[in-house]
Amino acid sequence: MPTLPAVLKLDNILVATDFSPASKMATRFAIDIARRHSAKLLLIHVASSQSEGPLMDAWRAGQAEIMDHLIAGRLTGIQHELLVKPGDVWGVLSELIRERAIDLVVVGTHGRTGVWKFIMGSVAEKIFRQAPCPVLIVGPSSSQDPEAGPQRILVPTGFAHQSLYAVRYAVWLAEQLQSALAVLHVVTDAGQLPPEEQERIRNQRLKRLRALIPEGARLPSTPEFLVEFGAATSQILETSATSNPNLIVLGLRPVEEVAQPEPAQAKAYEIVCKAPCPVLTVREPA
Repeated sequence: MPTLPAVLKLDNILVATDFSPASKMATRFAIDIARRHSAKLLLIHVASSQSEGPLMDAWRAGQAEIMDHLIAGRLTGIQHELLVKPGDVWGVLSELIRERAIDLVVVGTHGRTGVWKFIMGSVAEKIFRQAPCPVLIVGPSSSQDPEAGPQRILVPTGFAHQSLYAVRYAVWLAEQLQSALAVLHVVTDAGQLPPEEQERIRNQRLKRLRALIPEGARLPSTPEFLVEFGAATSQILETSATSNPNLIVLGLRPVEEVAQPEPAQAKAYEIVCKAPCPVLTVREPA
C-alpha cells in the first residue's frame, strides 16, 4: 500500500478556467492554496476554436483576470503563468498534468447534474473522472471563504477500498493542516429495521470508523464519527449542510477501472455539484 509523504508539498497547481463566475471562484481557491504552499499557479483556458480571433479573445480575458487579482493583491509573491491553448479540454489538460508534474487541479463547476448522459459534456466532470492527481472542485453551492482554509474536513466512507484510501488521505491532510476531522458512514440497507437493530448497527459501524484512525495520529482534536441511515448521496449532502465542513474528501476508483460511466460516479459527481463546500477527489496511486 503506497505511503503518503511525510510533508504536504504542492509545487505546481493547475486551475482550468472558462472565465465564468464558477471558474473565477475556483481560481480564488487555487490562489490561496498556492500562497499557503509556495506553489506555482498555472491558469489554463482551452479554446475549442483554433482560429486566431477566439484565441486572442481568451488571452485578453485571461490577462484581465490576472490583472484583477494583481490589483487586489491576491497574486503578489505568487509565481503564476497564463496558458491559452486550442484543442480538446481533457487532451490538453492531461498533457499538462504529465509535462508540468501537476500536484493539484482546481476547477469550478456550474453544477449541471441529472441523468448521466446529460453531464458527460461537463468539463469539470471529465477532469473529475479522469485526472490521476487530486482534484479540488468548487461547486455553485459552495459558500466557503477561499482564504479560510480547510479548518474542518468531512470524509465519507462506505469501507470500499477507494473510500478507505480517502480516510487515510483525510487523516493525513488534517494532520498537515491541523484541521478538525469528521468521518461519516452511511448505512444504505437498514432503513426498515426496528430502532434497536439500527442502534446495534450504528454502534458496530462506529467501532469500525474509530479503528480507521491510526494510533499516534497527530490530529489537533478528537475526530468526530458519524453513522447515518438512508441514501448515501442525500445523507452525505445533509451531513455536510449541518456539520459545516470547509472541505469534503471523496475517494475515487483508479482511472483504468472507470473508463465508462457508472452509477457510483454519477452519485459522486452529484455530491461535488451540490456540496456547500469544495470537494477534493483523490485516487490511490498505483
